[in-house]
Amino acid sequence: MTDTGEKPSLDFPELESGGDGVSADEFANVPSPRRRHPAIALGAAALAAFLLYQIHDDVFFALSHSDARDLGDARALATAPVDKLPVNAYVRLAGMADRESGVIIDTAGSWRFTQFFRLLGTRSRIFVSRVADPIPVEQAEKDVFVGRLMRFRDLSFQAAIRKHFANRVTATHFFAPTAVRAKVTAAQGGSVVMADMMGEQVALAPNDQVSIDVSRPADVQVEMPRAKWADVAAARAAIEQQGGKVLDDAVSAADHKSVALVVTFPEEVRDKAMNAVSELDPKVRFLPVRATHTVRLADLAASQDGLRIKASEGDKELPLTRIMAIRTLANVQIPDDALLLREGERPRDHLKVLVAGAFLLGFALLNLLSLRARA
Repeated sequence: MTDTGEKPSLDFPELESGGDGVSADEFANVPSPRRRHPAIALGAAALAAFLLYQIHDDVFFALSHSDARDLGDARALATAPVDKLPVNAYVRLAGMADRESGVIIDTAGSWRFTQFFRLLGTRSRIFVSRVADPIPVEQAEKDVFVGRLMRFRDLSFQAAIRKHFANRVTATHFFAPTAVRAKVTAAQGGSVVMADMMGEQVALAPNDQVSIDVSRPADVQVEMPRAKWADVAAARAAIEQQGGKVLDDAVSAADHKSVALVVTFPEEVRDKAMNAVSELDPKVRFLPVRATHTVRLADLAASQDGLRIKASEGDKELPLTRIMAIRTLANVQIPDDALLLREGERPRDHLKVLVAGAFLLGFALLNLLSLRARA
């Protein structure tokens, strides 16, 4: 083939050189398919920031000190100002658990159970969530709890727990007789709000029932060993021989090895007769006897030296010196500023949250940087 020295003509005019001698790019004006709309990047960053905010308490707890902070007695913590509380911290707390009003929470579809109870003397402000089951003996014997302290309102199921306690869980409250006498005098048959002996405020309506335990100084419960007195008849005969009178023989003894009788002795020979009964056997025991009167609050009034109750058989005077206890049952109300100690929860248990937090933070930053690059 003979080279004529002529350059072949271009068949694609769009590739011809421009005025400055540089070849034109046919894809110069084609938009990049990898670029997203700015609103999408901004929305992705906002979503990552929202998720990061949702777990920020767990992140801070995971970064907190691994040694539990000793807060001492729970009763002192319950009176501390809200801004002074070590919320979302790993702490150690001592307090007496209220087993009576405790509940067991189970997760549907699993065999994982949680003990949920309050600490006495904290005005229902501090609760404990105990997960370990079975609880180690050394842990169960001590009312010391170690775990994460958090606000009750931060629980996802706090509304359901509050409703359950308010409607179905009751606790016994004991009151000082003098305080009850003063309250019923001021109320004059209406509702009252008074503090129990643990300092917790209890609201009582006129129809709420109050139980009053009164001592019976003239009577005594005698427990006699069955090894010597096989049945009630034999024990009764021994008591009557010493001048006592059996008032009730249908009494349960502290153990099944004894026969229990409620006995009264004439006042003039009381000490002598009781001493004679005690010498019958070294295992004879004397216990105090009390009577319990359960009345409505509206049927309770103050008397000159105690309380007066209205009963079917007539009014009864109860001197303050004979009143041993005044108690009632009331539903447990969880206050708005209540705290929860989740026992056994440690900062190192949330290390995986740090990984998730780092991923979300990186995702948000990448989307924000893409907006800057486009600008």
